[in-house]
Amino acid sequence: MSPDPIVLVRPVLPALEKLRAALDEVLRSGVLTNDGSRVRAFEALLSARLGIPELAVCGSGTTAIQLACNALRLDGEVIVPAAAFPAVSQGVWHARCTPVTVDVDPSFLTLCPEAAQAAITERTTGILAVHTFGCPADIDALWTVARNAGVPLIFDAATCWGITYRDRPLLSYGDVSTLSLHSMKLTHSVEGGAVMSTVREVADAVRRLRNFGVGVEGAWTAGTNARMSELHAAVGAVVLGEADNEIRRRIRVRDWYLEGLRHLEWIQPVPFRPGAWPNVASMAVRLTPDGPVNAPALCAELMRYGIHARAYFTGRYRPRGLATAGPTPVADELGTRIVCLPFWGGLKENDVLRVVDAIDRIGTRRTLAVGLARRRALP
Repeated sequence: MSPDPIVLVRPVLPALEKLRAALDEVLRSGVLTNDGSRVRAFEALLSARLGIPELAVCGSGTTAIQLACNALRLDGEVIVPAAAFPAVSQGVWHARCTPVTVDVDPSFLTLCPEAAQAAITERTTGILAVHTFGCPADIDALWTVARNAGVPLIFDAATCWGITYRDRPLLSYGDVSTLSLHSMKLTHSVEGGAVMSTVREVADAVRRLRNFGVGVEGAWTAGTNARMSELHAAVGAVVLGEADNEIRRRIRVRDWYLEGLRHLEWIQPVPFRPGAWPNVASMAVRLTPDGPVNAPALCAELMRYGIHARAYFTGRYRPRGLATAGPTPVADELGTRIVCLPFWGGLKENDVLRVVDAIDRIGTRRTLAVGLARRRALP
């Protein structure tokens, strides 16, 4: 009998009785949506936990980006990283702005400040950087670029719940920050997102925008239906109570990976910027250029062992037809070098050993195959 598959991530699910009690309360109230009391209560919980008073939830992390751009009244080009999940540029497009891609830093995979500076034009109305795989972007340098250009700095912090940087929540940086509350994230509401700020009044604008832009003087044209339901908010409030335990579990899983991968010279964990902790968003690794296998091939081979992995910077995940400000060689190469391995708090040490053993076997087999092919090619 083949072993059970090891999935990329499994949702954090509290005890069934806790979820049932929360959902029963919503159903008994008869209020399922339309910015009800549980949505506001969930916002208050998130705000208190982060220490960020300006916070509003919405339907997804993608709409959070859209609503953030709209709340800031952006109406031109927005600089974004060339290596990012498609939701980043899609959120900008839905806000009726034009995403312009620039290259990323080769070490931390975040938006390159020099590339962003070079891309600034009179049409630039914002910079949207990503804390890639939970690793902080170069906040100081990007802040300087944004301030010199007179445009707001937005951080897509989709995966950054629980991560601190310089003793502050990573979500508290920038003019505005956005969070995903999708079920695959460390804390979630099944589907959802949030927009927050420590320096801008954005929460009320986001609440209006998410509700079709409706107001006493009429509806804003940028409004949409991006509300979170009462059911999602109720689940989110319960899941939030599991966040600290999930963080502790993920730290343990990461330690198992670091120990297991230590002997493989051709695969290394993507570094985390100093001053940030803990690294619990994902288990991203980089494959060396001369290694036995590239990222898409490794993911395909791992599937044969029943192990799910993702090469998020491959062509499959890169949006087409975006404007580019200059060459993006680093981002272009990442599609062949970066892999996210299975990572969630419920993994056992034997699961991690199984992933590492499969990687080792794949690398050894590929190395032997290449060596044999070279010998056969000799005259």
